[in-house]
Parts: sequence; structure tokens; C-alpha cells
Amino acid sequence: MISDLHLGQGGGVSVLTRPRPLAALLDALDAHDRLVLLGDTVELQETHGSQSLATAELVLRRIGERLGEHKQVLLLPGNHDHWLVRDWSARMGTGLARENLVPPDASPQLRRLVSALSDTNVEIHYPGVWLDERTWATHGHYLNHYLHPVSSVGVHRPAPTASARPASFEYVASHRTGEPHLSEGLLPERAIDRHLPSWLAPLTSALLDRQMRRHALPAMLAVISALGVDADQVIFGHVHRRGPRARDDQRRWAGPGGRPRLLNTGSWRYEPVIVRRLDGRAPYWPGGAVSIGADGQAHSIGLLENLSERELVAVA
Repeated sequence: MISDLHLGQGGGVSVLTRPRPLAALLDALDAHDRLVLLGDTVELQETHGSQSLATAELVLRRIGERLGEHKQVLLLPGNHDHWLVRDWSARMGTGLARENLVPPDASPQLRRLVSALSDTNVEIHYPGVWLDERTWATHGHYLNHYLHPVSSVGVHRPAPTASARPASFEYVASHRTGEPHLSEGLLPERAIDRHLPSWLAPLTSALLDRQMRRHALPAMLAVISALGVDADQVIFGHVHRRGPRARDDQRRWAGPGGRPRLLNTGSWRYEPVIVRRLDGRAPYWPGGAVSIGADGQAHSIGLLENLSERELVAVA
């Protein structure tokens, strides 16, 4: 499972448009039966859709070719590519369930992405998907509902959690806050080589990491409870922070009594003001994924930890 590719984005670098990161992902696919694209695959908020879709098609075509006809892609839209299912979800209204199979022609944009993956088998789900009977995955933008201001970098507002339908959370898919946050593109690509103060990236990363652990993780649990998801492990994307990692407090990454376990895919977006001069093991380093083995256990992994910053963004 990978998420937050932001292909065609307006800020930072979507590293899957670069040869070394793309090769690393394609190699990893050889050991897996299925790839889950867990939201924000294509950037449809920051840039013109036709430009982003053209970029995404090039990458997805390579992915489809590598997987082939005997493997599968599950595609779940997030908030930055919600246009893929916006009209469809509006028609579903209160009938929107925790997991819905979306028709591949739900929008012209979705039809283009499915066509780019034509060499493999594709299913589209929204807002979540059961990967097996004990593992549920979702992009995770519904967690914004439990943060103030409404954004992935807000402060958690503890409140009694009432049962809710997915339709109650759909407003966050189109809610724009202008937040100075990973998913908004903190620096344009042309600024990557510009000198940044040595303290900026470590400070920004530390502040975001603190917010994520203290506020976004409880918001994830609130979403799971409100939707009535009874799972042993739940995988999110959205916040761009891979985990849990070895040094993380595992208790924060779980519900009461240790269930469900929470995991986050991280992102494939390089943001200089968050990772510049930090090594490949930084929490926001691009290339995060979640892998589920034959035993059904999900593990957070970093596929690009051995690449330098130059190799992440090099065009050749």
C-alpha cells in the first residue's frame, strides 16, 4: 500500500516521476500480489487536471505493465483526487457505506486513470476497503473532521464519538483551509536547490511530527469508532508520516487495549522544508509503504531510505 503520490502536483516533487524512486517501487511490486493506491494518487486540487492526469498516466502505465494481468490494483481516492468520485459520491448521498465499489466510468478523470492501468486488474473503492476480514484501509481525510481548524494539522477536539455515516464526513474532501502543510506544496520544484537554513527542516519536521502523534492519531481512532470499523489493523494515508517506526511509542499507534493497530503509509512527495538535510529514515522521508505478508500482519516499510536527496529528485 502506498499513498499521497500527488502526481502532477504544484509544489515539491512527486518522486515517482523520477527514475530511481520509480524503479524501487516497481522492484517492490515483484514480491507482492496486489498494489493499493490509498488516495491522493493524482493532484487535482493544486494544478490543472489535464496536466496532472497526463503525468499520472505515464507513471501508472509503468505500474500496470509491471504488475501484469495476474495481479491487481485497488485504487482509493483521497481529498486531493476526490474529483475522481465527487459526482458519484454526491449521488450516493446517505447510501455511501464504509466500503463501496466505484464504477470505473464514475468520472472522465477516473476513466483515464483506469485506462492507464489496463495491463492489470483494477478495482476502485471509496472511502475505504476491507483488505481481508481483519484489515481495513482508507485514505484518511475524514480525520480532518475531528481537528480544529478543519485540516490534517489541527488540534484534536476530544468529544463523545457518535456513530456516523460516511456522508457526514464528505465535506472535508473539498474543504480548503490554505493550511501550511505537506499536502499544500510548501515549495515549488524550482526552489529545491535553493539554500535553506540548516534548522528549518528539522524544526518543521519535529513540529509536524508532534502534531501528528498528539492529534492526528486520536482523530484516526475517532473516525474508526464513528464508522463502526471492527478491525485488528487499520491503514491510513493522508498525513504523509510513515509509521509506526521502530522508535515510535507503539501505544499511541493503537486503540484501547491495543486494538486496532494503526499504520500510516507515508507519502511519495519530497518537501525540502521538511526533509532537507535529513537522512532517509526521517519520518516524512518519501517512499513509505505498508506491506502485508502471508501471515496477514501489516508492516511499515521505507522503500527509498537508501537514496540521497539528489537521487530522489534527479531526472536522469
